[in-house]
This record gives sequence, structure tokens and C-alpha cells, in this order.
Amino acid sequence: MGDFSECVVARFQFLVDDLGFTGADTSHDGFVGYSDGPWAVWVVHERRGDAVETNLRYDDVVQVYRAPMRAVLDLARVGDPDRIRIAARTPSEMQASVESQAAALRLLVPVLRAGGKGLIEPVA
Repeated sequence: MGDFSECVVARFQFLVDDLGFTGADTSHDGFVGYSDGPWAVWVVHERRGDAVETNLRYDDVVQVYRAPMRAVLDLARVGDPDRIRIAARTPSEMQASVESQAAALRLLVPVLRAGGKGLIEPVA
């Protein structure tokens, strides 16, 4: 299947170039991560389920919060989570899913930085 990490790095480069995140952390197979202060973004290739999922993490030192980006999009009302592609059964599906999720995250990051921690559930 096409190279997942290369695809994510190419499509999510806006996080680094435009928004000041550090990354891409590609040290774990099937995971690509970015961070900015308390925020982290992990794009995961779930091979068993043939899916791509972007996950958000916020760590304020007291509590860690985590959620799939699609759930946060719905709460933030900045995109339609039903339009976010996740399928990754073929290289073209994987690429389309990564592109879809990158576009949604581009809309979501400003909301997260403006107090979006409240959109994410704490980890028990």
C-alpha cells in the first residue's frame, strides 16, 4: 500500500509551515505526530480496520484530554464529520482519507487554539 507516512507528512505540512507545530514524528510505524505546546495531533493508520484516523490530544499537566478529530469537529461545528473520509483499503482511499482529514484539521486548529480544550473529554 502507498507510503502512509509520506502521504501524511505531505498533506499535514501546513501544521508546521503555517501554524508552528513541530513534527512530523514518524518514529512509530503507522503513526505520524505533530505537537504545539499542550496540543498534539496523531494521524494513525489502523491496518486491521483499513482506516485512517486523526486524533487530538491536549495535556495541561494536570489532566490529559483525547478525542478523535471527527468527534471534535461535530462539537466545534466547523465541519461535517460525516464528510470526513476514513477508508484505507487501497492506496487511493488512504490518500483521499488523509487529504480529507488534513482539510478538516486546517479548519479546526484555530478553534482549538481559542479554547478548544473544552471540546475534548478527559482521559480517565
